[in-house]
Amino acid sequence: MAKIDFNQLPKFSQLPIKPGAPDGSNWGVFGDDDQIGCFNFLTPQGIVEAARLVREGKVFRLDNPVNYASPPLGGRATTAHSVVSHENLGILGFDDLLDNYNTQEGSQWDGLKHVGHTRLQAFYNGATVEDVKQNRKLGVENWKDRIIGRGLLIDVYRYCTENGRSINPLQPEKYTVDELKAALTAQGAELKPGSVVLVRTGWMQAYLNAPAQVKQAMGALENVRACGLDASRAMVEWLWDNRVAAIGSDTFAVEAFPFDFQDEGALHIRALPLLGLSLGEQFNLEDLAADCARDRRYEFMLVSVPLHVIGGYASPPNAVAIK
Repeated sequence: MAKIDFNQLPKFSQLPIKPGAPDGSNWGVFGDDDQIGCFNFLTPQGIVEAARLVREGKVFRLDNPVNYASPPLGGRATTAHSVVSHENLGILGFDDLLDNYNTQEGSQWDGLKHVGHTRLQAFYNGATVEDVKQNRKLGVENWKDRIIGRGLLIDVYRYCTENGRSINPLQPEKYTVDELKAALTAQGAELKPGSVVLVRTGWMQAYLNAPAQVKQAMGALENVRACGLDASRAMVEWLWDNRVAAIGSDTFAVEAFPFDFQDEGALHIRALPLLGLSLGEQFNLEDLAADCARDRRYEFMLVSVPLHVIGGYASPPNAVAIK
């Protein structure tokens, strides 16, 4: 991990810095060969500082179980869990076998290969379609030991509902950057450079409590409805200028869904190919949020260890918050 001088990095208004790079991109900021994007904001010193946030030894798992959504959301495959017995060898032993496993069937980090810029036919830092298909660049193996540092919860759902906004999380309602800032102020929390931000939108709670017919319908992508972040330029400017290392949430796609896949203003396009900012989707933040509301401490050490899959496009977060 290289030492990062946050103050020397360009502001969003100064991007791009590389001739020919698209508007709103940070291509070249971390070097022409960089493959981890905003995870560069997670530094050794940041890990040491995050460790100091551990005071009580409480651990909160942030993934949902595999196959938590039944059927899986958006048409992704169901994972079949079977058992291999070794009793025929005279050993009372068994192995797991996961068939048809999609790394994005549930809680996930979107890898930087997951979504590219259609018009430009390019991925983060100018990686080509062939770079991605041939596993030459941007695989999740580059993150194998990177996602450790300060986590910050923004419970924007709690803030908005307590301040009179009526929200149906199972509709594509949007949270603005001003609401995120106001929630931080209400929490007495500070967004520091090099943080992994987790946003509680209320969607996961609503989905888990939804009737069976609603869950069944959302097995098809065209029927998925989810609240999420506003995908405005102001949103990504705020995230970049505050040196956010990644942004995760408890909702389907981080941004409100559905969105137009051809819209270059979608958060998936602004974040993944242009800024190298990973999006964490379908995290379970309920227990963590309840504890943060209880002790008024919304920062914690976050440890996330993605699958070590060479050329992987995404990964379950395998994440814990430690307080």
